[in-house]
Amino acid sequence: MNEQMQALSQAITKADIAMKAAAWQIEQMRSDIDQLRKCLFELAYTAEENGIYLSNMTKTSQDTIVAMRLGGFK
Repeated sequence: MNEQMQALSQAITKADIAMKAAAWQIEQMRSDIDQLRKCLFELAYTAEENGIYLSNMTKTSQDTIVAMRLGGFK
């Protein structure tokens, strides 16, 4: 019985460590996404100021920038 309790305790400890590592990775990804969003806003603004309009970009880029400006990607 004691061995079973010890094995269960070890499994719980390993799961806790894995959950904390996953939470840290998710937080890092959120930070990266925030930085990339800011960069995309700046690039889109700079491009338009220099005569590179949405119509000159690929459909995917156009859709992404429009969605971002309309409040998407939060």
